[in-house]
Amino acid sequence: MELMDSLLLSSYHNADLGPEAKENNLLKADEEYRNNRLDHSIYYQVRAQFHSTDLRYLSELEQLDHFRPNIKDLLANASGKEQKDYKRNKFFQNILVNLKDEKRCRNKNKKRSLPTGSMTKFDFLEDIRQPSDGWERITDICRQLPNEWCVIQLTKSYNPSTTYSLYNEIASSKGSIYLAMLRHCRSPELEPTCLKVTNERLVEVFQEYSTLVERFRRVVNVDPILAKNKETKRKYWVDLHEFGKVLEKLIADLREIILPYAFLFLGKRYATKSVTKLSQQIFREVDEFCEQHKWNQHQRIILSQAAYHANHIKKADIAVLSWKLASDNEEAMQLVEDLLNKWSQNWEELKELSSHKRFPTILIVDERLDHFHWEQLATTQEFSRVKSLHLLWRLYQWHKPNIHHGYYTVNIESGISVINPDGDLPNSGRRLRGFFEYWLGHWRNMFETVPTEDVIVKEVFKSKCFVYAGHGSGLQYISGRTICRCRVEGIVFLFGCDSTKILGTGLHSALYGSHDYYHGALCPTIVGTLMPALDSNIDNISSSILSKFLAPSHRKVMPWSEIDTVTWVKKGLVQAQDESNPQYLDQYADYQMGSLPAIISRVQQGLIDPVIFNCCIYVCRGLPAWNLSVQKMPF
Repeated sequence: MELMDSLLLSSYHNADLGPEAKENNLLKADEEYRNNRLDHSIYYQVRAQFHSTDLRYLSELEQLDHFRPNIKDLLANASGKEQKDYKRNKFFQNILVNLKDEKRCRNKNKKRSLPTGSMTKFDFLEDIRQPSDGWERITDICRQLPNEWCVIQLTKSYNPSTTYSLYNEIASSKGSIYLAMLRHCRSPELEPTCLKVTNERLVEVFQEYSTLVERFRRVVNVDPILAKNKETKRKYWVDLHEFGKVLEKLIADLREIILPYAFLFLGKRYATKSVTKLSQQIFREVDEFCEQHKWNQHQRIILSQAAYHANHIKKADIAVLSWKLASDNEEAMQLVEDLLNKWSQNWEELKELSSHKRFPTILIVDERLDHFHWEQLATTQEFSRVKSLHLLWRLYQWHKPNIHHGYYTVNIESGISVINPDGDLPNSGRRLRGFFEYWLGHWRNMFETVPTEDVIVKEVFKSKCFVYAGHGSGLQYISGRTICRCRVEGIVFLFGCDSTKILGTGLHSALYGSHDYYHGALCPTIVGTLMPALDSNIDNISSSILSKFLAPSHRKVMPWSEIDTVTWVKKGLVQAQDESNPQYLDQYADYQMGSLPAIISRVQQGLIDPVIFNCCIYVCRGLPAWNLSVQKMPF
């Protein structure tokens, strides 16, 4: 019966499968994990992540091209009189001219085509029937990804009661979290592995997170009539402060639940000679220990990752980790603890600054866990999120020529911005106009102007960089379906409330966010928000991010950290903190950064704004990007 169910589900296309398919895969992932077949469990976890509308998002353009008529078809279906008369028929001629132009554009884009079959075979597990075959396919895909990447997949476990539930019920339902290391510090030498985080406190965390956004909205949405009332103002700031404490506790609870495994989120170190030498020495010692104590590959990988990042693990967590790895063997537990403390000291003695720098970690996040602030588990680490291994593979394949040392590289000299298009955010519009005219005056900046769909498709999406700042994500000006039918060529910044938050509609349905449409259009990287935020805070952080990542009109500009923030916030004017001694960009060699995830990491650390509900909401989605126009790569 179970085999028949599997065959029945596998006979349908992924894009047509509903909640039963996802839950079926999660159920099998649970069963395989309990039976200690971690490889099979990972296969079902990967399959579960892709059972949504991903394929429809990502195949819009291919379907459009496939069904669009060509010139020969039109002439072949024309009547004899039409064929004889078409040279004098201006209407028919215009159709043919437009088709020829589109054909030329498509031929031009074919120079960047994906490898044969990868567009039509986007679901690389579609023909798989046995988990062992799926495991081989997944490991082969992971081996081909950049060597610099660590790839972590986060999946919420099976819960039968959520199959036909409302989204809020699904988000708040109990469950465990699978943490699959598809690429880790010893990839591709050692294959992927996974572990399951189970904790009674997770129930409370799921419930708290499910209502977090609505609680924030209740705090900040004040009746305009009462806004100037002293008691209303006092209550507003008290409630906002209380919300901050609730959020800090919630993130701390999530961190405590994941411990002692938070170090698994850390990426590979920059491969200097000293780092490589110490890493090889540590891995040799790990292998010798594991062989001596007959530890399996899963234990070897976890211990390797812990040893590789030992100086980032607290001593108390080292003790807990040693106990978990040693499976109650006190002698082995003490040996592991001693080794990890020794390796921690070895890393600390490595004084090279570059030894503390790490390549990005790619987080593949289940739609049911995407609203969690995962980046807060390791704020100094560079992260970028995707929703499935399938999507990561597709973006990597398409942009592979521009990916170097684990980063999508681009030279951004100019771009297009759409600022406060509805004109109903006067304070925000004034501040951002001040920033863009000062820093990016050479861009095409559209202030208080609603862009037409034609402008967005033909100009915005073809620019190297697009910045939107207004309400939401900007989907009110162009439909997601239209975006999917385009090719978005540049980096996209969406600075609005919930701009890349995934949303659900009605009963169980595939959750979607603006970034899904952009990734469907092969946009390499999107930066956006997970939650609402106050206008002035978004303006402050967004301008700081852009000033660090984008080349200014000229070098005679002040670093954004050196401006008089009070004057800018109130009046939109850009002035020096000390007008008698202004500081310019040339005097700050390290102000700008090529790595976009590194800049987002600074935001997550609270270095731009320390208030937790201002700094934890910004995420990078897609490929980790590097702007060569502001910083050359150090490799």
